[in-house]
Amino acid sequence: MLHQFRLSMISGEQRLNTRHDDLAIVIHMDGQGNPGDKQQTWDAVTGAAPAGVFFGWKNFFVKDHPVLTPAETMAHAPQPVMISYQ
Repeated sequence: MLHQFRLSMISGEQRLNTRHDDLAIVIHMDGQGNPGDKQQTWDAVTGAAPAGVFFGWKNFFVKDHPVLTPAETMAHAPQPVMISYQ
């Protein structure tokens, strides 16, 4: 699990070795605010990631306005494989 909310947080992403069949690399996208701001972060994080990684999404009960519903969260593409709440 790699935690990321700024592109500068993971350097050399394209060098991540995603060829291990028994290892799933999940980039956990963190970000707070309104859905538009979170979507911009999601687009940047997923757009910069190498092929073969999966993505997670974090919802904040207090800092997200409004908090996305589970259905709204799962509607993102690529679809998150993990959702966390804080």
